[in-house]
Parts: sequence; structure tokens; C-alpha cells
Amino acid sequence: MPVMLSGETSVDYDVRGEGPPLVLIGGLGFGRWSWFRQVPALSRHFRTVTFDVRGEQRLRRGVPDLAAEVLALMDHLGLPRAHLMGSSLGGFVAQQLALERPERVNRLVLVGTSPGRGSPKTMSPQALLDMAGWPGLSAERAVRRGLETATSQDYRNRRPQEFEHLVRWRMADSPSAATYYEQLRAGARFDSSRDLGRITAPALVIHGTEDRYVPPANGAALAAGIPNSRLRLLDRAGHLVFIERFADVNRETVTFLKAGARRSSRCRRRARQTS
Repeated sequence: MPVMLSGETSVDYDVRGEGPPLVLIGGLGFGRWSWFRQVPALSRHFRTVTFDVRGEQRLRRGVPDLAAEVLALMDHLGLPRAHLMGSSLGGFVAQQLALERPERVNRLVLVGTSPGRGSPKTMSPQALLDMAGWPGLSAERAVRRGLETATSQDYRNRRPQEFEHLVRWRMADSPSAATYYEQLRAGARFDSSRDLGRITAPALVIHGTEDRYVPPANGAALAAGIPNSRLRLLDRAGHLVFIERFADVNRETVTFLKAGARRSSRCRRRARQTS
């Protein structure tokens, strides 16, 4: 397993497939295992990069520090430019990179995420407690409750065994409490609502209609604020829409990212013809 050392942390990463690079950035407390439904499909079209940051993170600047870790990994892999696919907190990181370093970002796929504090609809108090962890609950019960809130009842009815796998994977590969709450505080401070109009990368925003952590209105606001973006709402799916409706998410992602490659190819052909 390749490892990149970065200050007080290390970054474990996997690179699969060939083609244009696509960096997948996970959500709060989720490791690269969470992309298990994306990597097999997307790596047939792209060079997919998934990663975990190990060690105690000190996010003094918040989300910009998380974005710097992704940038360092891209530098380590020799990627001057890449597509970014971010879920939830990972979507904040992708937006931050698109704003700070637009020359490094090709296209964005933003899944179950929002503009942050400037979003039009806040999370319910119960969902916030499910995310932060109810006091007095065991670790296993807190993880289970958080994942129940992150998924739709329809998904849990259709795929009960897979849901149990999510619980076990989440238990086996969780960050420390200190790192988790450091990331939680970073996400709570993030606000891109006034800057969305400066994002130049084309964006695909994907959201589940039953998302209780990030209400769908916030995904709609994100898509409305980014100039060259489109919104795809998927019914009967919660916050983990990329797992629940993976076939739809993967198809939409491949179509969107490949459309950019086709457009670039046409532009290059026109440039050669007029030169």
C-alpha cells in the first residue's frame, strides 16, 4: 500500500485504472473504503485516486488545511490537474481547491454537500446529534445510529446485509475522536456561499432527496451558485446516495466527466484547423 508522509500525518492511497486522473475525497469520518461502489466502475474510465489521512490532524485553518493535504497528494503523484469527486465534507474540500487553485481542477462532482454555513436550510438538531454522537451511546450504537440517519429506509430494507457491512467497516476504520471532531469543527466553519460564482470548473451536483444531514435544498443552492453546473436529484436516497444509488451516480459521473474530454478534443481540433 503506497504511503505519503506529510508532517505529523501520513497518507495511505490507492491508484487504480488508466486515463484522466480523478481524485475521490471522502466525507466526515469515512475512509477510502466508502468509495467501494465507485472505484471498480470509475477506474475503467479514469485513473482513480482514493486516500486516507492517518494520524492526528491539526486543522487550524479548517477546510483549507484538508485541501492542502489533497494538493500535496496530487503533487506527490505528479498530477498537475485532476477531476475531483467529493462527498459531504469532501465536497467542501473540492470546492476549496476549485476556489484556491482553479488551475489544478478540471471538473467537479459534488455529492451530498452544500455551500456550508451559508446554506439555506440547517440540519435538524436530531441529525446533528446523530452526526456528533449521542452522549452515553456505545461506539457501535453511535456508528449504527449515524449510518441509519445517513441512509434511507428503502436502502436498509433492500440491502440489509450491505448496511451491516457499512457498520462493520465504519467501526473497523474510524478516525480517532480527536481527529473526527477536528474535521467536524472544520466543516462547521466552512462557508463558500459568497464565493460560488468564482468557481470556474464545471460541476455536477448529485443529491439524495431524503438526505437528512444535508437537506436537498442546500444541494440545489450549490448548483444554482456555481456558474457552469447541473443538479441531479435522486429519489429514495439519503446522504450516502453514492452507495445507495451507485449505478446512477456512476453513470452520471462518467457521462459528465467524459463530456468535458469530448469538448476539449473538439476545441483542439478547431484550433488546429484555424491555425
